[in-house]
Amino acid sequence: MSKSMNTYLEYARQISKILTNKMKAVGNKHKLTKMEAHALLFFSVDSHEPIASEFCKCGSYPKSNVSKALLNLSKRNFITMESREGDRRDQEVKLTAEGLEVAKEIRAEIDPILAKLSKGLDPKDKQVLYSAMNTLKQNIDDMMIELFDEKNKEKL
Repeated sequence: MSKSMNTYLEYARQISKILTNKMKAVGNKHKLTKMEAHALLFFSVDSHEPIASEFCKCGSYPKSNVSKALLNLSKRNFITMESREGDRRDQEVKLTAEGLEVAKEIRAEIDPILAKLSKGLDPKDKQVLYSAMNTLKQNIDDMMIELFDEKNKEKL
């Protein structure tokens, strides 16, 4: 791996730490685990399918941990879960009004950080950056699917 790629990966780790620490403040206020806070944030955006397996895949989280977090959020009336028609194993997750409010609090904590991180970038630079990030996200998603498929093949 190139030195510049390692540098970018280190930047990503640092950004993740900063955002997680900001999310932790809201999580503590509402007595949420780290995973529960991440789940509320994940299901508050429309850029992916709102299903539990998608959250597992995107976060590389074990299914049992996600199930426990979602069950806790459901018990506390932050989310609702419904089986999908085509596949009863796939749970569609929807935020309740209360869950949406907490997700907005989390977003309010991390948005200023994201704004500071992009400070000094002109609109053209942001467009190139976001395009590259979308490509990278798609590549990561493809790799996660491959890893998920390989893991399931090993179980057979």
